[in-house]
Amino acid sequence: MFKKFLWLDGEMVEAKPSLLKSLTPGVLRAKGVFETMRVSNGKAALLEAHLKRMSRGLNVLNLFRPKSLAAIPENISQLLKINRLKNARVRLMVWQKGGGVHGAIVVEPFKIPTAQQYKEGFKGMLANGHRRQTPVPIKSLDYAIFRESLRKARAAGFDEALLVNSKGELVEGSRTNIFLVKDNCLFTPPIKSGCLPGVTRQAVLECARKLKLRCAAKTLKARDLLEADEAFVTNALLGIMPLTRVGSKPIGTGKPGPVTRRLRLGLQEFPRRLGNSSNEKENRKIHS
Repeated sequence: MFKKFLWLDGEMVEAKPSLLKSLTPGVLRAKGVFETMRVSNGKAALLEAHLKRMSRGLNVLNLFRPKSLAAIPENISQLLKINRLKNARVRLMVWQKGGGVHGAIVVEPFKIPTAQQYKEGFKGMLANGHRRQTPVPIKSLDYAIFRESLRKARAAGFDEALLVNSKGELVEGSRTNIFLVKDNCLFTPPIKSGCLPGVTRQAVLECARKLKLRCAAKTLKARDLLEADEAFVTNALLGIMPLTRVGSKPIGTGKPGPVTRRLRLGLQEFPRRLGNSSNEKENRKIHS
């Protein structure tokens, strides 16, 4: 019988279901950060950008990367080989518990959404909540609110929970960043709203500039989403997923719009080389 393995504190261990569950963000209650990446043909996309964001998160939490995670690219390659995977989702985690700092890498099979799913787009449900505030928004293991929001959304027949903060501002999805298009201009909530500075979010903004699309980080309300011409959500696994409905109401025509389609194509062709560019500058006007 084929066994699956994960990397835990410098050792390759059997990925038993109980262990995998205990290492799930929102289930593991500890101070720490994590990153989720997509592997295609054995290569983790935008790995350097994910590692830089993880380092920023560790600095915010006054943690350090354990020595057991000194060779992350090599560890990922080894895990992919031993688990016989070329296309996968990778989760990298660092956390503090029991007086020490621990590290883990989990690889699991990942099947990208179908062409039909991208054609139909996601249905979103508005929900209240936001990540715990830190000097810089981080991808923290304090993830229970996102897990619960997504669970409720799926139970109600939706694909994603769209979070609104205490000021009534649109922030992000439970596992995504949010974009909308109005009058051919691309908008996304600013980092100061509390959203995660997503790696794919930044790739989309850079791609938009390359395509000479007008774009800006702007404080948005739920009604802005409902009044948009088109919208989409992003993350490392989905790339750009059209957002075609919120609640019972369609966004625009209720189908993926031309800007969304252009960006999806552009992101596939765009050589995404991201540096440490997620900063407060994007809270102001990004491109005009």
